[in-house]
Amino acid sequence: MSSELVEELNTFLSEELGAVQSYDLALERAKNPKVVEVLQKCRQCHADRCAMLTKSVEARGGKPTDNAGLWGGFDKWVQNSASTELDAVALLEESEAERLVNYEADRNILPPDTLQILEKDLLPPQHNTHLALSVLLRELTPAA
Repeated sequence: MSSELVEELNTFLSEELGAVQSYDLALERAKNPKVVEVLQKCRQCHADRCAMLTKSVEARGGKPTDNAGLWGGFDKWVQNSASTELDAVALLEESEAERLVNYEADRNILPPDTLQILEKDLLPPQHNTHLALSVLLRELTPAA
């Protein structure tokens, strides 16, 4: 077992758990059927990544984290501050963009085993969730 690899995978898992929590909070308030549909799909995509990362950690003899860490608490605070459905979507889109930037930046520093997981299993769906939220945000934003 590579403890460094398990640690890196658990870091990704923690971030993905935070994303799921953020979507749960946003879905509690969502009323617009289109918003609910997109948020549910994005939440499921992050939940699928959590399941994949959990299995990857376990396959390497590690103990998967069940904690969203600091980001989970921050995301909860941010989502709780959203006063409208549009605000909640905008905050989620910003979070998706930041997660994408972080994943892209990780490409330059990760060892090959972790890089393969990032490029194959995390980046493609992250691009998809960011795009889905960006499109939704554009559809919801009133024309100036």
